[in-house]
Amino acid sequence: MNQRTIAYLSGIRVVALALLCAALPRHAFAAETATDSSAITITAGTQTRQKFAGLGASIFPWVPSSRYNAEVTPAQTAEMANSIWRDSRFRSVRLWIHPGAEPVSYYVDGFFKTGKLQAVMAAGAKDLLLAPEYLPADMNDGKGYIKESDIPRYAAILADFILDFKKQTGILINHSGILNEPNDRPVKFSDAQWPVMMKAFRQALDARGLKAVQIIAPESANCSEDAYRVVDSIHADSAAWRALAGIATHSYNNAATEAMAGRSFGQKPYWMTEASDIGPEAPGDALRGASVASRFLNDLNHGVTHWMHFIGFEEADPKDNATRILAYNASPFRITRFQKYAYYHQLSRTFDVGATLRHSTSDREGEMTYTYGKKPRINAAIGRNPDGTWAIGLSNYTAPSFSDAEDPKNFALHNSGYSAKTFRVTVRIPELAKRKKMRFAVRRSNSNVNDVALQNVVMRNGVVVVPNVQPLDLITLRSLEK
Repeated sequence: MNQRTIAYLSGIRVVALALLCAALPRHAFAAETATDSSAITITAGTQTRQKFAGLGASIFPWVPSSRYNAEVTPAQTAEMANSIWRDSRFRSVRLWIHPGAEPVSYYVDGFFKTGKLQAVMAAGAKDLLLAPEYLPADMNDGKGYIKESDIPRYAAILADFILDFKKQTGILINHSGILNEPNDRPVKFSDAQWPVMMKAFRQALDARGLKAVQIIAPESANCSEDAYRVVDSIHADSAAWRALAGIATHSYNNAATEAMAGRSFGQKPYWMTEASDIGPEAPGDALRGASVASRFLNDLNHGVTHWMHFIGFEEADPKDNATRILAYNASPFRITRFQKYAYYHQLSRTFDVGATLRHSTSDREGEMTYTYGKKPRINAAIGRNPDGTWAIGLSNYTAPSFSDAEDPKNFALHNSGYSAKTFRVTVRIPELAKRKKMRFAVRRSNSNVNDVALQNVVMRNGVVVVPNVQPLDLITLRSLEK
């Protein structure tokens, strides 16, 4: 996370959320209806796009096994891992290290001897992603960039870590980043150095027999100009581009865009390797849930294949629980599932791994891009699951704590959502225009509304109407026919 992100996420919560939507009874929409002025139409494109590879989250190694295992039993670790990776169908895990700072045995202790990594893998994690947090300070050239002569050394540090971790645990970390949020590190790569690093890292991996390890980069803090420049620099060098297995950014204030999706050139997966909020969070906070749901739907609509929350489960921190999906307290042991958990659970059971996305647009907000400036009122994503069912996601990121006022000089105001409003959303899928009738199961999450079933709706000739998408709602539809 960079400082600009932190400023945004802190400022946006200046006014506490005063009103949250009430729970809906099963099989019924709320009595409130949207006015004609609040009607929005979402239209899916007809071309197939990327395939969704699943959700993911990080685990941390910072608590030594001697303490962790005294406080948390293997069954409790499994319960937390299963809640996320099994029950919410997460498929990837991000593993943080400080390159060169601690021996590999430190991470074997924190990830493996605690049983955390084995638990998330048993629960469904297939893609393991190494997350190097920063470059060693002694590699600084004095201007904030890595010394040219140290690029091969840094590549060797990462490759040696992966090899040694495999030797000590039997587990291959099959994907690796290069540097977390490289635009905001005390030592970083220049645009020109990125292709050099890509080639050096690929060579270092191959020399150690790690040809199966894929490189994911640049993992910029936001999807913006600095990330575009890095990807363009790598793409301009054919050998560096071959070495790159997937492009990657984070989704904080600036989530995925069509501009970055286009830079995959139809050849590379697009990973989003970190998103969350920061600061305190209490159970039932729908603003936090709608925030990540809106970014998830934005990113699926703009080419992302892999989508990862910042922290899966970690010890509770009253000052920073917003980074976590689950938090645990050790004595007595208890698990807190924050509201975003219900949102993720609902999304994971709407968009299956392997779902093929379509590109959708809004008649009111065009691309619905969650980026710098006011955030879209409605974010949407539409795709078709491997079993032939259709998936639709709608997130209403309007809230009582937001304002319609604009002031580019006020960062928090300029980058918040709009004031609370209920929308009548019409979804059009031209591919289904010849289907006279198709039923959809509808589900909803909001404050203390945890992925509940609503009344089914019927699509006719490719058009379905969701009459009441309320502030901070996540509404999903999954067809009952193929």
